[in-house]
Amino acid sequence: QVGSPAALADAQTHGRLQGAAQSGGHTLYIPRGALWGSEDIERMDRAGNLQALTVTMTKSPQSFRAQGWLRDRVVAAVASGSRSVLYEGPLRPLCPLCPQNVNAMAAAALAAPGLGFDGVRARLVADPGVPDWHIVEVEVTAVGDGGRALSVTSTRRNPATVGAVTGDATRDSFWSSLQGACPQGHRVPIV
Repeated sequence: QVGSPAALADAQTHGRLQGAAQSGGHTLYIPRGALWGSEDIERMDRAGNLQALTVTMTKSPQSFRAQGWLRDRVVAAVASGSRSVLYEGPLRPLCPLCPQNVNAMAAAALAAPGLGFDGVRARLVADPGVPDWHIVEVEVTAVGDGGRALSVTSTRRNPATVGAVTGDATRDSFWSSLQGACPQGHRVPIV
């Protein structure tokens, strides 16, 4: 089980873990965490009709644990006191810059291997107007019958402690997805 799917944005790490799981006769299981709709995304991708996937995460600037050049943008967002788009682009280059904050995005890329880390679009927003919320918006576009597009947008508003990296409900979501990997009757109690 991988607790931080952002680590799998590194192709070598992802390949090594997949190889180790396969050679040992095991499955590599990635909990969905704060991602809403992962099963639907996976089904669309498997059917070959998933066209686009964008995940926007909005948090208080104090909730980001950025590294590299993104750290400077977070510092500027804190100083400005206004809503700032910290990053917008493909997910893969964002993961090593903010690995503690983008695990739901990484779970989306893993649910949609046809798009993967390079095809999933990521938008990271610092907003001091949401000091105790983490908002995850998932926008999915799929090609339907006759070329008409299906479009779905979901918004998850997760209460969060001020400055926390993870929202309050993410732990329960993470845990329930781990429980889903256990065979029936072998559930692990929450401690």
